[in-house]
Formats: sequence, C-alpha cells, structure tokens
Amino acid sequence: MRLALAAALLITANQASAQSLHTFEVSSVKPSRPGGPSGSSLDASHFSCSGITLLGLIMSAYRIPAWRVSGGPPWLSTESWDIAATLPPNVPTDKESLEHEVELMLQALVADRFDLSTHRETRDQPTYALVVTSGGSKLKTSAASTYSAKRGSGHLELHHATMAAFVSYLYTPQAYGPQAVDRPVVDLTGLTGFFDLTLDWVPDSSQPDASGPSLFTALQEQTGLRLEPRKSAVEFLIIDRSVRPREN
Repeated sequence: MRLALAAALLITANQASAQSLHTFEVSSVKPSRPGGPSGSSLDASHFSCSGITLLGLIMSAYRIPAWRVSGGPPWLSTESWDIAATLPPNVPTDKESLEHEVELMLQALVADRFDLSTHRETRDQPTYALVVTSGGSKLKTSAASTYSAKRGSGHLELHHATMAAFVSYLYTPQAYGPQAVDRPVVDLTGLTGFFDLTLDWVPDSSQPDASGPSLFTALQEQTGLRLEPRKSAVEFLIIDRSVRPREN
C-alpha cells in the first residue's frame, strides 16, 4: 500500500514538473506604449519582448509564417503588447533546447492570457518550394545572439533567423506588409538552426532600366537556395477564439 502510494505521488510529482517546464513561472502582459520600442531578449532565467502583436506571438510560439495563420480578431496584427516572463529553474541550458522550451511556454501563455484556441486544417494551393541547389547552401551559421530583421525594396537582412523566419519574409500577405514573391513559400531545405543572411535583388527586373539580378537569380547566387513552383498541401493554423488579455 505504501509502495503504491509512493509510486502514485512520484508520478504526480513528475507530471507536475513536466507541466511546469512548459509554462513560465511568472509572466506579465501589458499593452505597448504608442511609439515605444520593439524587440526581444532571452537568457536562462528571463524572457521579454516589446511591441509584439498577437500574430507575432503566434508566429514565434508555433514557428509558423503569417500567411499560414487564418482567422482571428481585427486587432490580431495591429495592437502590440509587452511581455516580461520568468522561466522555471529546470529549463535546459543549451541554446536550441532553451528556445524550444520558450516556444512551448509562449503557446501556453497565449492560450492562458489571450484565451487562444486553434485547430489545424490542410489546404492544397500553389506555392514555391524553397530547396537547396546542387551546389549546396551558402548560408552561414548565425554569430548573433538575438533575432533582428531589416527589410527594404530589394533588400533583406536577417540575423539569428530560422528558415521559417526567412520564408515568412519572402511571402507576406499584403495585410501584414510587402511581399517579395507572388505565392506562399514552403521550406523544404531541411536546414535547421539559426543563420545570418543578406539578400539584394531588383524588385522588378522587367523594367528597361533595371540593373541587377531578379529575386530568383539573387537567391541562388547569394544563398545557394532555389524557389521551385509547386502545388502543395499546406497546414494552416486556424484561430477559433482569442480575446485581449486580462489585466495583470
């Protein structure tokens, strides 16, 4: 009897420990100050971000580009939030595992604080597949410790970025900003980790006075990657419900 009770208590303790591993110990969610800064930081004990929309949180939590998120309230991509959170003491210390755990914690946070509920749905549609050329990838492993992005007409510069982040900049629905290509991009490179990359191209190479490579040519020459037209079965994250977070 005592052994059975002890075993039951041990299982309960292990379940509680596993659950706590995927939730922040303490978190604060507040509306961003108009015109305030934006950015994020992460170490072994704290996570914070400022000026981030719920769409941005969902993209970070699920490693999913904006075009694969469907539904949601009108303020999904317009209202910004500041988040400060303390991590539990038992999180992994290596960088990749830590960032994965924070993604799971963000999923729990948006479910709790924004009352977010979702489901997944697969749809067939025209896409570009991002693949590695026969010559191999030219991307360099990131030397930066935090993610940053700079985008302009015919210019994209990313630091500490995943392939998911890269493809989200190649195709972004017009509601969320300018796009580089005319259809969604699916990452089939098989590349994992974080990269620094700079990409320069002529936005409209059909113009008579255009001088420089098209995006498709620049992509191959500068990154060793290629876009292939395909029809793909794409999984979407459908937002069923979300509300503005409660006051802390």
